Amino acid sequence: MFRLEDSLGFLLNRAALSMRRSIEGKLKPYGLTAPQWAVLARLWEEDGQSPTVIGKSLFFDKPTIKGILDRLERKGFVKRARDAKDRRVTNIFLARKGDEMREKLPNIALGVNKSAAKGLTAAEMTVLKRSLKAVWCNLEE
Repeated sequence: MFRLEDSLGFLLNRAALSMRRSIEGKLKPYGLTAPQWAVLARLWEEDGQSPTVIGKSLFFDKPTIKGILDRLERKGFVKRARDAKDRRVTNIFLARKGDEMREKLPNIALGVNKSAAKGLTAAEMTVLKRSLKAVWCNLEE
């Protein structure tokens, strides 16, 4: 008999939702959501990316990334500037407030990951990550 609680999709969705709720609760004092945090994390990796590049790397469609960037700009975390090589392109840069979060916010995400992995060994985490990547790739084909 089919039981929803045993469905891989159900379990993945519940786990993802729980992680998102956890990180968003910890980001709330900073005025950020999980998707906004992800954009900042991408900019900490490489500042000055175009909205298209950021959106594709995070699997956000154009309207979604535009809304996230608009809100981050209004909150003072990022700023927009025309590309020096192609004035038609606008790139996104960390504003001072966004750069200052570089020291605080990654530890929040690491803490959420640590809480989620409680009771799992390093080997189990390696298998879990490999398995999740396989599920993802299987469904993208």
